[in-house]
Amino acid sequence: MNQLRLRQKRQLINQIRDFFTSRDFFEIETPLLVPSPGMEVHLHSFATRYVHHDGSEEQLHLPTSPEFAIKKALGAGGFKKVFEIARVFRNQGELGPQHHPEFNMLEWYRPGSYLQIMDDVEDLLDFLVRHFNAIPISGGEYWTKSIKRTTIQDCFKIYAGVNLESGLKDLTLWRETASKALSEQIPRDDSFEDIFFRIWLKLIEPRLGENRPEIVFDYPASMAALSKLKSPENNWAERFELYIQGVEIGNAFSELTDSEEQLKRFEDANRQREALGYPPHPIDFELIEAVGKMPPTGGIAIGVERLLMALSGETDIREFFLYPLGEVKRK
Repeated sequence: MNQLRLRQKRQLINQIRDFFTSRDFFEIETPLLVPSPGMEVHLHSFATRYVHHDGSEEQLHLPTSPEFAIKKALGAGGFKKVFEIARVFRNQGELGPQHHPEFNMLEWYRPGSYLQIMDDVEDLLDFLVRHFNAIPISGGEYWTKSIKRTTIQDCFKIYAGVNLESGLKDLTLWRETASKALSEQIPRDDSFEDIFFRIWLKLIEPRLGENRPEIVFDYPASMAALSKLKSPENNWAERFELYIQGVEIGNAFSELTDSEEQLKRFEDANRQREALGYPPHPIDFELIEAVGKMPPTGGIAIGVERLLMALSGETDIREFFLYPLGEVKRK
């Protein structure tokens, strides 16, 4: 039990709450037992069963994100600017220096698009740097610089020397280009996304946010199941991720507000899960209906403990939990 880190965590959460409430965001509270945990292909939930008085059972899940419940509040409940610091849960291998099966997720949503969320991120980090007292002295200069904003296409050009847009149009060319950039053979059955992540994880991600926080934006449409496209015929989605010293801290979208399109994407995600041998997730049709009632909205999810790691210099996320799962190396 690391009392210093636990106190720092409480300090940061209180400061996050101060930041948003002072800007007229309403703090919402979403349930921890939900009908659908999320639709990310590679995320796995903890499931349980509720037993009704007549003995019948209903399967429920611990949420991998509060996103679905918040969107219902935005679409059907009429809320506009909201935030939550929610406990979320992820199963199957989510344990290590940067992962824990349960953690805190900061999410906020507001009218507009991902552009307004980018500005919020910059303001939030500036606020925390000025008020959070655990930032290492050696890291002070890193935090005084404005956030860098880079398109994902430029990331591939700068760090890997490859043309991402060409890869979207020609899988054979994409495979050949990746093989040359990585100096390795690419399996013939690799999909576009498989090859994308081979390049991303080896050549690009470790370089992101090296000298100052960095926002990487405009992802391929196939990698943004909850995001609005830049235009109907566009290959790019209004999504961004926040990186600090090679670690992904947050994921944001201009939220999709088309119910029919959202249902199609969820059905496609379930087909991908089944192809990988994973059970399909139940589709929350109340969410589908609520999505169509949402105004143009931007939203983001930030891992609180990962943000704490970045601000404090801690290298093991488990130091921020009272009773973490798995062994923590003590200094």
